[in-house]
Amino acid sequence: MPVDGADRIVDGAPPPQAADTGRGERVTWLGIGSELVLATVKLLAGWVGHSQALLVDGIHSLSDLVSDFVTLFALGLGRKPRDPNHPYGHGKFEDLATLLIGLILIVVAAYMAVHAVTAFREGNLPERRFWLPAVALLSVLVKEWLYRITRRVGDELRSPTLIANAWHHRSDALSSLATLVGIGLFVIHPGFTWADMAAAILVAAFIVRAGGKICWQAVRDLVDTAPRGEHISEIEACARGIAGVENLRRPRGRYYAQRVALDLDIEVRPTLSVQEGHDIAQRVEEEILGRFPEVYHVMVHVEPHSGGSDGVE
Repeated sequence: MPVDGADRIVDGAPPPQAADTGRGERVTWLGIGSELVLATVKLLAGWVGHSQALLVDGIHSLSDLVSDFVTLFALGLGRKPRDPNHPYGHGKFEDLATLLIGLILIVVAAYMAVHAVTAFREGNLPERRFWLPAVALLSVLVKEWLYRITRRVGDELRSPTLIANAWHHRSDALSSLATLVGIGLFVIHPGFTWADMAAAILVAAFIVRAGGKICWQAVRDLVDTAPRGEHISEIEACARGIAGVENLRRPRGRYYAQRVALDLDIEVRPTLSVQEGHDIAQRVEEEILGRFPEVYHVMVHVEPHSGGSDGVE
C-alpha cells in the first residue's frame, strides 16, 4: 500500500517546567521570604535614616513580591495537562506572566528615576549614618544570591517566567548597589549630594533595558516567531540523514514557552507501505527529539517522493 499524505505527531518529554515545577515553586517561595525581610529592613532603615534611596529600594523589593506571586501563578497554570481547549498545553501562560514581569520592571524603574530627581530637587538627602550603607550591602548580597539560584533553576527547567524573575532579582541587586554607592559617597563626603540621584537614574535605565528585553522575548513566543534559521537548518540536516528520507520540504517551527514546536514534510519512496512510511517518520521524530532537547513537539507529514530536486520547497 503506497504512502500518501500520512501524518504522525509526537511530543517529546513534557516541558521540564511542567515535569518538575516543584523546584520552581520552592525557589520562588525562597525569594518571597527573602523579599519580605529585605523590604521591611530597607523601608525601616530608609525611614529612620531619611534615605530616599533606601525607601525607593524597599519599594523595588515590594515589586519583586508581585513578580514572585505572578511566577507562582504562571508555574501552576503551566504544569496543567493538555485539554481540548489547549491541545498544545498551557505553556503560553508563562509567556504572559513573563510579559507582565517585564512591564513591572519598566514601570518600577521609571518610578525610581522620577522619585530620585524629585527628592534631589526638594533637598531630601540621607542622614550621614554609617550603618545605612551596610543595609544596602546586605541587599546586594542577598539579591545576587537569589538571582543565581533562580536563574540556575530557570535554565534547567527552561522556564521563561523563572528566568525573568531571576532578572528581577538581579535588577534589585543593581538597584541596591547604586544605593550603596550613592549613600556611601554621601556618608564619606557630604559634598556628593548628587550621587544618590545619579546612581538611581543609571540603574533605572539598566532596568528599563532589561525589562524591554524580557517583554520582547515574551512577545516573540506569543506571536509564534520562528526559531533562528541556523537552528532550523541543523534540525533539517538531522532529518535528511535518516535512512529512507528522500527529500525534506517546508520545515517549520515556532517558539512555545522557550521551547520549539516543529512541523516537517518528508518525502519517501512511493512504493513503500504505510507501515514502512510510518517507521521512517518515527525514526525522524525520535532522532530529532533525542538530539534537540529544546524541541518538545514534532509533527511529520509523509509524502511520496516526486523524484524532482532535493531542494527545500
